[in-house]
Formats: sequence, structure tokens, C-alpha cells
Amino acid sequence: MNEFDLWRQKYESMTYQEQIEYHNDIERRFPEQAHYTYGNVKYCLNMAGENLNVLEFGCWKGDMAERALLEHSVKDWKGIEICTAAIEKTRCVNPKFSYIVPEHFNWFETTTRPECDIILATHFIEHLSNPHFESLANYCKGAKWIYFEAPLMDVDREWDGYVGTHKLNYGWSNIIGIMSQKGYEVVNKFPEGVFFKSAL
Repeated sequence: MNEFDLWRQKYESMTYQEQIEYHNDIERRFPEQAHYTYGNVKYCLNMAGENLNVLEFGCWKGDMAERALLEHSVKDWKGIEICTAAIEKTRCVNPKFSYIVPEHFNWFETTTRPECDIILATHFIEHLSNPHFESLANYCKGAKWIYFEAPLMDVDREWDGYVGTHKLNYGWSNIIGIMSQKGYEVVNKFPEGVFFKSAL
């Protein structure tokens, strides 16, 4: 069992402060976490339209927002992030961008979602448990557009022995099925992610 297996094992029992401290340590050891496929993000923002209110999950140091805000018509970009060390070292200085620091690790179960036109979550959902992803899907309901990007297969998998904080067992087939139950249809399935639109 490696250190990440231990985190996966303790995921449900850790306090919020312990999770923050763990992620701050991850930032110290692995500071570069700007993982996103910009071509996909650009496509999704273009499809969503202009003067957008954007909500990003797990924005880390704001790299994606800083780049996208230079090219797209965005009214407001909010990023939800629990890693205080990453926030302190933010690279996004655009005044349209702001952080939301949750008061709970399971913020998607305890808070109301800010109004937004599009939700972006690149390399975020794979760090959640299955039940937490299902809660996140409920949290997303009402947003017209959603883009999830993650290093997942179509089929479910286990992460035992994986060097990294991947937790979600669901593959894309299950994720698409869950999102369909929430009223979302697939607009585009990329090799790295899936773009959804509300069918309601």
C-alpha cells in the first residue's frame, strides 16, 4: 500500500482540515497541476455563447481561467478550490476571476450552487468518491452546459496502487448514465472528456 492508497482508504474519515492540509502538502511536492485540454475548453466556451458566467471546480492556481479570459466573452468566472496553498500562489490576476473557498469538503452537498451558464471541471471528478460524484451531479443540475475532463476509461476501474489521488471508480459509461438521469445529453465525447447540455 502506497501513501495514496492510504489517502483513498481514509477519504471518508478525514476531517476537512486534514483534507486541506493534505492538499497543501500535495501542492508543496507537486506544484504543477494545470491539467486541461485547452482545445476542448475553447470548444465548450464557444458553444456556450457570450457574456458567460463560468463556474469551475478545482481551479487550483487559476491557469485555465487566466488563459481563457483573454480569448472568450466572459462576464464572471468563479473557481471553487480547497487548497489554500494553491490559492495563495494564484496565477490568475484577471478581475473577472474570483475564488470560492468552501467551508466543507463535501461543499456540493452542503451549499447552493452559484448561478452560472457553464460548469468546467478538468481533472477534478477523478478525485471524488462514487457517492460524492453523484452528489456533485445533483449540485450541477440547472446549469445549461457542463464539461467534465478526466483520465478515465469507458469502463469502471479501481485505483489501488496508483501513484496519485484518483478515487472515482466510475468510467465514462457510468458517468454519462448518471448525467442522463439528471437531464443531460452528450454534445461531444472527446478522448479526454465529455461535454453535456441540459435537455430540460
